[in-house]
Amino acid sequence: MDTPLTPYRLSAIAATLLLGLMAGFFFAFAVDVAPAMTHLDAAAYVETQQWINRVVRNLPFALAYFGSTLLAIVPAVLAARARQLSLACAWAIVAIVYFAAVFWVTRSVNVPINDALALWNPAAPPAEWSQWRDRWNEANDWRALASFGCFAAALVLTALPAPAEASNPTLRGRKPAA
Repeated sequence: MDTPLTPYRLSAIAATLLLGLMAGFFFAFAVDVAPAMTHLDAAAYVETQQWINRVVRNLPFALAYFGSTLLAIVPAVLAARARQLSLACAWAIVAIVYFAAVFWVTRSVNVPINDALALWNPAAPPAEWSQWRDRWNEANDWRALASFGCFAAALVLTALPAPAEASNPTLRGRKPAA
């Protein structure tokens, strides 16, 4: 069966790809980078994390990070416009979970820690530096888990046949006949 590349289908594919990129990013950090950094002394940890935080602020990362947050809602809106309410609700749940568990956790936990860490002197970090590291890593583990769940859900939603898609002019990108 040939699936038409409708605005809905294209938005679902794009959202899924961006969610997958971010799930991979958080997964790699959670299972490789963060555990390796727990073996660093305070000075090495602070300097490494400061460099990571400088380097991660780049256009490709920004497009994937903000794009996955924003683009996940587009299939929900398009499905709702086409009166595919179950599909719209499923995509809305993906978008809301991603926003709350990834974007909001980043803004409320990881970014404040990063901002504080940016001011630390690697040669004289605060005595509780390892507690901040552990809190940052815990929040990142939640981001990794949530982003993987959202990516998995998006894969299923994108792969599901949408039987009404072929006969629904709104999902095909055309206005319904009057």
